[in-house]
Amino acid sequence: MKQLVLISILGMLSLTAMAQGDNSSETITISGAKTDLVQQSRPMSSSEFGQFTGSYELSNGNSLALFTRGQTKYAAVHGGAWHEIVATSSNSFIAKDKKLQMTINHNANGDVSGELLMAAESGQVASGDTGEHWVKLAIR
Repeated sequence: MKQLVLISILGMLSLTAMAQGDNSSETITISGAKTDLVQQSRPMSSSEFGQFTGSYELSNGNSLALFTRGQTKYAAVHGGAWHEIVATSSNSFIAKDKKLQMTINHNANGDVSGELLMAAESGQVASGDTGEHWVKLAIR
């Protein structure tokens, strides 16, 4: 009888160890070199950028404005701080301070869509974490 109990306990321990081993194989870690998008910027002429200048309504009710001052391109959210931006593709931009990243699509039917990623201030994050957090908004 004692042997049966001992065998049962050893069997349960081995199943537990195998189950823990299976869980670790389900963990996926993605790593890679972080790229500096500002360094991957592409030149965009004033006339090419001209199609993006203006104000866009965001899904949270705020607005995103793209504009130029001289040859420098800027973006501002709801009248906030100006962020100098550079083009990363024909319709994507990133702020040099890395606090804004946007994609703006001019659709064939005349509608505009896209997304804005912006660094959230610590007060905007419910958990109160002070780490880096991003807010994703749709452009209408």
